[in-house]
Amino acid sequence: MKITLNLATMPGARARYALAWTVPTIVIGVAALVLLSVAGARNFREYRAVRRSVAELQQVEAQVREQEMALRRDLERPQLRDMYRQTQFVNALIGRKQFSVSGLFEKVTPLLPAEVRLSGLTLTHAGKDLEVRFAVVGSSEEAVEKFLANLEDSRDFADVAILNQGFAQEGAEHEPVSISCSARYLGVSPP
Repeated sequence: MKITLNLATMPGARARYALAWTVPTIVIGVAALVLLSVAGARNFREYRAVRRSVAELQQVEAQVREQEMALRRDLERPQLRDMYRQTQFVNALIGRKQFSVSGLFEKVTPLLPAEVRLSGLTLTHAGKDLEVRFAVVGSSEEAVEKFLANLEDSRDFADVAILNQGFAQEGAEHEPVSISCSARYLGVSPP
């Protein structure tokens, strides 16, 4: 007689449940593995690109450093060192410049009426201030007086004083009128 024994146990609900989820779990795991592999490959390519660009930048930096050293060697030559020192001296003088004649003319020109012309301009140091002396010639007394009024009203000039005046004589209609005056220039402080 032959006795057969079946030692296998009946699968329970848990075993059947685990068996049912095995295939989807394997599919999800394989998909996750593929996604991680793709992401890893992309990161590796980006890493190589960044490493290549860093290497290029290091080469450029080395070239720039070599050029800088060559320029420094050139600047260390005595002729260029003297020229550099002289250039610094000239730049310092330009930096200390505080008065511009063209700037003064830009401020005086709008003050002149059309009938008045500037025939002389003198600039002197009066203590710590700059004094400007004007000599103007106009076609009429009103035009010259208009210039004086403009000069007094200007924010760039103060203490206007008439030094000399030459008005047309009685009966001479077309004779020019001249005047000399001085004013303190407030546009800039003297050096």
